Amino acid sequence: MDRTRPRNTFTHISLACATAMALLVSNACFAAQYRLAAGDTVEVSIGGASEQRHKAQIQIDGTIAIPGIGTVEVAGMTTAELQSRMETLLQSRILRQRLPDGREQAIVVVPGDVIASVVEYRPIYVTGDVLTPGQLAYRSSMTVRQAVAVSGGYSLLRSRNQPGTNDPADLLRDYQSFSTEYVKEYFHVLRIDAELANKDAFDQTTPQDISLPASAIAPIVQAEAESLKTAQTDYRKERRFLEDAVKQADAQFVTLSKQQEGEEKGVQADEEELDRVIKLFGSGSLPSPRVTESRRALLLSSTRRLQTTVELMRLQRQREDSARQIDRVASLRTVTLLRELRDSNVHMTDLRIKMRSVGQKLQPVSGSAALPAGTGDLRPQVTVIRKSGPQWEKITASEDFDLEPGDVIEIALRQQGGS
Repeated sequence: MDRTRPRNTFTHISLACATAMALLVSNACFAAQYRLAAGDTVEVSIGGASEQRHKAQIQIDGTIAIPGIGTVEVAGMTTAELQSRMETLLQSRILRQRLPDGREQAIVVVPGDVIASVVEYRPIYVTGDVLTPGQLAYRSSMTVRQAVAVSGGYSLLRSRNQPGTNDPADLLRDYQSFSTEYVKEYFHVLRIDAELANKDAFDQTTPQDISLPASAIAPIVQAEAESLKTAQTDYRKERRFLEDAVKQADAQFVTLSKQQEGEEKGVQADEEELDRVIKLFGSGSLPSPRVTESRRALLLSSTRRLQTTVELMRLQRQREDSARQIDRVASLRTVTLLRELRDSNVHMTDLRIKMRSVGQKLQPVSGSAALPAGTGDLRPQVTVIRKSGPQWEKITASEDFDLEPGDVIEIALRQQGGS
């Protein structure tokens, strides 16, 4: 049987309890030592009188206003001193409280009923090489590490070792602009692929690595879908028109071919008739006008045959032109789409490179993150600026340094061993 598990479990529980106790002791020490200052918010309430609860922010002159008491100076007091001061001011006062049934009840305040506490401390401020410098709400036992985490972590972008860098807001704007352009090209490529395959729809799934809102992507997809629908409709109409022209030419060709066969037979019959008439005229059996009529008939039938032959040749050429036009339209469409596809793919590659570059600049790094090869390791230098009485002092701190309300934390990423 494993006898080590209970001992390990007991050890873990003991460590957790010890950590919790240490945290409670630390909070208690901070509350006992901390002195109120302008910007802190305190709350004074009377036990048993829910209506008698007042919250006030300490003004720049160090005072708060309490209804029924007036202005009270509290700046510089500890929480215990604040509690004692409020008990002194409110004890033996008679307060009236309205009961749920509408009646009023008189309450005599005794010191044990008064509760005075700090409900909101002054904010702290983080500046320097963090992703989002600015004002943060203070929490009990807050450390530099926690403040940096809330500020987005250390950032190479704001490091003084990287001169000439842009503001994160500008980079974020550029990244979103590149992302929008990338989405446009992405769906344009899908639309071209669908058009080349003679399809009426394309995959409208957004790329997984793009974090644009759906409201920004939907119009792009809809525009490409409408463009595909219009392009396919126009192409099919033009192709159908040319194919109908070829079919009509084929039908006319068949009709004219039959007509040509009939006229060929007519010419042959007129030639035979002319030969017969000439022989009869030579034997004196027919007069000369009859020969003239036969020659005129042969000339007329020959002319009609020639006209039909010319019309057949013209119709054949027209049919061939329509067939070549079908191939030309399809080829030109394919070449144009392939050129657009090539340009869009090149543009997508360029946008992908720009997005990756901007994304790397926006990427926060930990305090132990390394710069590219040859530039050394970065380490955070932390300076806490704290007001002590009327003076401000600068404290060189570590990441686990305990902060106090109103502190200003300056972060500077520096190469290890460098200035």
